[in-house]
Amino acid sequence: MNTPSISFTSLGLVVLDEIRFPNQEPLLDVLGGSGAYATLGARLFLRHPLSHTLGWMIHTGNDFPKLMEDRLKSWDATLIVERESDKPSTRGLLEYEDTTFGPKHFTYTTPLLPVHDSNIKNTPLLTSKAYHYLETPHDIKTRVSSLLALRREAGALDRPFIIWEPAPYSCKPENLQPCLDAARVVDVLSPNHLELAALFGESPATAQDKATIESLARRILESGIGPDGKGTVVVRAGENGSVVVARDIPPTWLPPFYTSGPGWTQQSKVVDPTGAGNAFLGAYAVGYLHTGNVVEAACYGAVGGSFALEQVGMPEKSDGEDGELWNGAAVLGRLREYRESVGLAALV
Repeated sequence: MNTPSISFTSLGLVVLDEIRFPNQEPLLDVLGGSGAYATLGARLFLRHPLSHTLGWMIHTGNDFPKLMEDRLKSWDATLIVERESDKPSTRGLLEYEDTTFGPKHFTYTTPLLPVHDSNIKNTPLLTSKAYHYLETPHDIKTRVSSLLALRREAGALDRPFIIWEPAPYSCKPENLQPCLDAARVVDVLSPNHLELAALFGESPATAQDKATIESLARRILESGIGPDGKGTVVVRAGENGSVVVARDIPPTWLPPFYTSGPGWTQQSKVVDPTGAGNAFLGAYAVGYLHTGNVVEAACYGAVGGSFALEQVGMPEKSDGEDGELWNGAAVLGRLREYRESVGLAALV
């Protein structure tokens, strides 16, 4: 049997969420976590029979639902399940203050079961072309160093494409310099607008201002992203979409797939924003591998994130006449629609 060539692997968490709304029955065992949503974003663009270029390791406990594992296997990824027979799965409690999916509070309710870089040793995932991490500034440097050392031992001498999503709780002014230092070991640094503002000690209100977002992103870029200084800052900015900040292009804003502009009716499909940013980054990684262009990659990201918004948890995969569908939509058709709407005329 040939060893599959892996394009993308997220080393983020997979979490079983309990979601509570006021005066409603809670939703139980909802698949979440940065690793799950980033993997979704990548999987949308790694279609069967090419889907075995998606690598996924999940670290579960003795209570991970069999039906959920079967559903993940239906994604046709190279799925490796590390199961702890004497521990529960990573679980979280997500409590919303109202029914609009607005203000919320999240806590982990069990000890975390992360995927360590050493876990992917002697697996096809070790030679993936791209990786996604959600880590603190202090830990990302250690993790990338460990990953590259393991790859060298395995004979994989090429450098993978590394996307770093800073852990939200680590985005505070005292971690700004560690963040700038850590950014030099990754290819893409992608905070959201609130995390970016928090790193610089700015208020959440200023994070809504596009000029402020650009200015702060440029400060990070000027400090240096990537080993050669040619990396990219991608800020995911909620209703403002995203902005790509790189050395060889002006800051480039792209709207979200679903907008709330006049006359636009599709925003009614937006149900829950949870995970959309992670899905954006998984799709971004695949878009960059496909095109080598940071703006094109962000188009993939916007479309990938849109599928995470349409429901609580994961979208539904099905088979259509012309190929697979997610929530009844063809992913590449949605990408073409989006690229046309933002004026990128090249074919997918």
